[in-house]
Amino acid sequence: MAQADTVFLEDGSRINGKIVSLSADNLVIDTAFAEGLEIERARLTGLASDDAVDVRLASGQSTRAKFGYDEQSRSQVVAAETNATDGPLTLDDVSQIAPRVVAAQQDDDDYALPESDSLPPEDADYWSGDIEVGLNGRSGNTDTSAWRTRLSALRDTGDTRLSMSASADREEEDDETTAEEYLGNARFEDDLTQRLFWFVQQELERDEFEDIDLRSRSLIGPGYFLARRDRLTFKVRSGVGHQYERYSSGGSSHEAIFSAGWDYAQLVGEWLKLTHDFTIYPEVSNSPSENFILESALGVEVPIANSNAWHLRAGLEHEYNNNPEPGVEDLDTTYNLGVVRGF
Repeated sequence: MAQADTVFLEDGSRINGKIVSLSADNLVIDTAFAEGLEIERARLTGLASDDAVDVRLASGQSTRAKFGYDEQSRSQVVAAETNATDGPLTLDDVSQIAPRVVAAQQDDDDYALPESDSLPPEDADYWSGDIEVGLNGRSGNTDTSAWRTRLSALRDTGDTRLSMSASADREEEDDETTAEEYLGNARFEDDLTQRLFWFVQQELERDEFEDIDLRSRSLIGPGYFLARRDRLTFKVRSGVGHQYERYSSGGSSHEAIFSAGWDYAQLVGEWLKLTHDFTIYPEVSNSPSENFILESALGVEVPIANSNAWHLRAGLEHEYNNNPEPGVEDLDTTYNLGVVRGF
């Protein structure tokens, strides 16, 4: 283990190691003789680090900073990478080191949603995801029920996010397929500021009963976090791009499209998670007020038997096409209930 940091205490002693986190109460450091050693913050007189670390200032600003300490003058220097304040920073100006690690060390009711913090995890554990298996009900172009399988993954480094998902809804009765839909989606987001970001997105869809052999949407545009807190994220986004559709009945189309929508997630209490995603896709080059698609997905998720890995998820999804192919309903409504295994 690299001994890159030094902690100076009020009794004149020093401890070498790797600083894990600093909160309002404690400093946690890994040393050659003990991992996760906790020291009361009140005992600290200074910190020194070889490299810049993620910090949250008392002002609420997040940045990276390098710590320097002079034992003779007992002076602390905090060199921030951004212009955090007009004057020099001291240790009292630093609220936390490694805020995401501090959040993970708190009780369950302080759990933070993904995307709530722009700082990367200290342990570089960027990946998370889940697998869902459940039962779907559908009305619109089919009146049936079907099994649903869905896989999703998120790589969140703090200021960039790569989300990917794939799902399959399919039913057969007497060896005849009565419902079949496949969806794939990938979106990359990169923060420009704490709230402003840009994204690029690719969607693929196949739905035999909507007469869609292949629908491909490619989008790029800006987004903005209206709320980015530990228990609530709410972001709006808009983009421009291209849509290609190939129909099961024959023929295809190419259109320039515009998108606008939001992504909402909130933790309620210690066990309930609410989500809602909404997007509208007008066809820019083809009478957008008369040719558009609306997509809405509402979700509710609760843990099973207080498990952190297993959850029960219920959802209600709508897809409205105001100008579908002949013989195709304009509204598809899907309700689902599934068991989710997180990883």
